[in-house]
Amino acid sequence: MYAARHLSIDIDGARRRIPRSATTSLEVIVALTLLCGLLSFSTPLIVKHGRLLQAQRNYRLALDELSNQLERLSALPETELEDAVKQLAPSPFATAHLPGAELRGQLDSIDIGRRLTLRLSWDESERRKAPVALAAWLPAPRSPAPRSPEP
Repeated sequence: MYAARHLSIDIDGARRRIPRSATTSLEVIVALTLLCGLLSFSTPLIVKHGRLLQAQRNYRLALDELSNQLERLSALPETELEDAVKQLAPSPFATAHLPGAELRGQLDSIDIGRRLTLRLSWDESERRKAPVALAAWLPAPRSPAPRSPEP
């Protein structure tokens, strides 16, 4: 076993053993095969991870856009609300970061007032089918209480 790992050289009649530190071609082939296997396994995972990070950033941006729009609309008086819902458009920031962003609003009457639902979709896989949605309930405007006549 020892002789296989060392090379014997005859210099001036004296035999000297020199340790071999070179690798064999079989070891190189095995190492390259393992490296190629690892790279072929990890590359798709790294690409998917990058796409997931981008999708998560877009989702957070969409939620921020919807919450800002919802807050703006819920602060409007009842008379201006329907016109504002019909004229909804995403902000320039959202349009720049979410390609093909489309903002839609829906105003429904419910027992205690109105429900305002906003939906934001953009060009991303499956996002047109399942847009990000946020809803707010707007209480019905209170009519002034009748005053009792003062004596």
